[in-house]
Amino acid sequence: MTAQTAVLIVFLLLGHFLGDFTPLATRRMQEAKLSGTPIGPIALHALIHAVLVGIAVVAIVRPAPMLILAAAAIEFWTHLGLDLFRGKLSTRRPALGDPGQPVFWTALGLDQLGHALVLVGIAFLALM
Repeated sequence: MTAQTAVLIVFLLLGHFLGDFTPLATRRMQEAKLSGTPIGPIALHALIHAVLVGIAVVAIVRPAPMLILAAAAIEFWTHLGLDLFRGKLSTRRPALGDPGQPVFWTALGLDQLGHALVLVGIAFLALM
């Protein structure tokens, strides 16, 4: 792995942190993610993540505009899909949405792992 790849992955993960664990993720977005509805706040949340990915890719790689759009689109659709899936699953299995249940933390960890793997994939795509 090159230094540029490592720096890009760090920036992508930092963007993910900002998008999920700071005021960029509003209470309405968080509530919608718990149940998977309504889709609007979840889509806005995914769009914020897509913009953060685009900024990281531009800052580190400075690729062609189509590659920036591809990275942002991949992030938008996968982030939206993962968050919708987890929310819908939590409505069917309430323990998955209850922080007092051990399975909640397993589900959260798998969710975050999925997001991180997408970001690693985006980094390698951006640096091809």
